[in-house]
Amino acid sequence: MHPQSRWTWSAEFRRMIGYDSAKDFPNVVQSWSERLHPDDVAPTFAAFGGHLTDKTGRARYNVTYRLKMRDGSYRWFRATGGCIHQADGITIRACGSLTDVHEEILLKEKTAREAEEDRITVEALGQGLSALAGGDLTYRITAGFAQKAAALKSDFNTMADNLQEILKAVTTAITSMHSGSTEISHASDDLSKRTEQQAASLEETAAALEEITATVKKTAEGARQVADVTTSARAAAEQSGVIVDNAVNAMSQIEQSSSQIGQIIGVIDEIAFQTNLLALNAGVEAARAGDAGKGFAVVAQEVRELAQRSANAAKDIKTLISTSSQQVGQGVALVGQTGEALRGIVKQIGDITGLVSAIASSTQEQSTGLHQINTAVNQMDQMTQQNAAMVEETAASSHSLAQEATDLAQLVSRFRLENDRERPGSIRSTTASVTGRRAA
Repeated sequence: MHPQSRWTWSAEFRRMIGYDSAKDFPNVVQSWSERLHPDDVAPTFAAFGGHLTDKTGRARYNVTYRLKMRDGSYRWFRATGGCIHQADGITIRACGSLTDVHEEILLKEKTAREAEEDRITVEALGQGLSALAGGDLTYRITAGFAQKAAALKSDFNTMADNLQEILKAVTTAITSMHSGSTEISHASDDLSKRTEQQAASLEETAAALEEITATVKKTAEGARQVADVTTSARAAAEQSGVIVDNAVNAMSQIEQSSSQIGQIIGVIDEIAFQTNLLALNAGVEAARAGDAGKGFAVVAQEVRELAQRSANAAKDIKTLISTSSQQVGQGVALVGQTGEALRGIVKQIGDITGLVSAIASSTQEQSTGLHQINTAVNQMDQMTQQNAAMVEETAASSHSLAQEATDLAQLVSRFRLENDRERPGSIRSTTASVTGRRAA
């Protein structure tokens, strides 16, 4: 850069940057230095100055910079060369060459830019995936992506949005499921207890019904036996009624015979009166006959006495027959009353027999109905026992479901779903509180 330094730019050098002659591009250092890109001035001179510190002349400089072309654009070049020094170290000659590396640099820049873009993309995706792996579903990629990777950013954020919404819905569903399973557990426990009580009550009812059925069966058998006995009693009463009717008829015949006997006694009494009269007449005639009639008088006397005795006997018989007729009449009346009483008894026994038969039939039907009820109650008891077992299984399943909901909530609690940066410990606390209420 010393004023006495002499610079020479080759025609090829000028052509490379768009100039044709030394008039347009003089042989001065400023022709080159003023065309350096502002960003490359300091590095370029620093590199050249660093090269000058090596006084051996064996070192070479190699620097890349941008020069302004004639059309005003900048183009990349690589300058290489070396210097010759005097013995005292003063540089006396510098020679270098310029190579157009614009396309190479652009390719490198493009490659570097793409590599940086890829690095940003990979780093951002890595951070996003790491956040997702850590359960942070609120993380979104905000770094600028290249056009070719913009779809990855959009897809990742969309996936995170969808996953966040899904897990929010899952969290809500878990809370509802846990609450529902807890209520089901309570209901299942209560139902299990009530079912067990119902099963015990049904078992007691079945035992009581079985005893009642046995008692009603015995009652039915007793009623049937009573019906048989009353039927036999009715038959006996009817037979006794027939006997009483026969007795009444016999007494009536006796009464008629007594009347006939009375008539016969009247005839005998008349015969005795006539005989007595004849005997009296015979005695009178015998008295008239004198001694010849004494024997006849004796006979007449005997006949008279016999007639008198016959009359007395007929009188006594008549008295007895009269008394017997009265007694027979009373007997006939009593036997008639007995017959009426027996007929009433037969009718009442018939009514009792009908009632007892109806009672026996009703009791038999009750026994059959109670047997069917007992069978149904036993079936209900078995079904209730089965229901109790099923309810216990349902209660166990609901408890298992509640525990699974708690476990699932704990798994989901690993994810952060809200933007307030709070970890979803509330899910676990809510689950714990629900579980605590259930346990209570």
